Amino acid sequence: MMNITFQDATRTYGFPPLLCEEPRILILGTLPGGESLEHRQYYYSSSNRIWKVLCHLTGEPMPVDYTQKKALLAKYHIVLWDYYESAIRPGSDDKDIRDARPNDIASFLAEHPTIKVIAINGFGKYRKFGERIKRSLAGNPKLADIRVLRLPETSGGNANYGWGILENLAGEWKQIFD
Repeated sequence: MMNITFQDATRTYGFPPLLCEEPRILILGTLPGGESLEHRQYYYSSSNRIWKVLCHLTGEPMPVDYTQKKALLAKYHIVLWDYYESAIRPGSDDKDIRDARPNDIASFLAEHPTIKVIAINGFGKYRKFGERIKRSLAGNPKLADIRVLRLPETSGGNANYGWGILENLAGEWKQIFD
């Protein structure tokens, strides 16, 4: 299966997994947004707080470029990927996704047996595909010990229930390291 990175009038294609050596944690989003696609970087938008959350949790300084972001992920054995390989989505809003084609998460996990945690970036995403992943893993003895976590969205638009406060958001995300 080939992952092509671009956005055309009909279908948005995601990125390949951002891998590191001996990955332990897989953070799953839905599909890169417009800014990320344009700059060819996961979580490019400055409004997304994933990098702030990770730095808060690790005590690392805020990365200034993508090279430093990838180094941060590698140091803590974190992989970034998205549930969908591609979808029809006219903008960057996940609610507009249609005709989505999922990535083969189970095969990816089988190829990377050091991954023990899947962090679903967003409660809505957990309902859409996290529960499906969890059921799929439970049915496979080689993957059944992987924890699938339901975590609040790091998007800057998620300020509900106190998630707009970085400490609250990071407090929930700390379980990726448990």
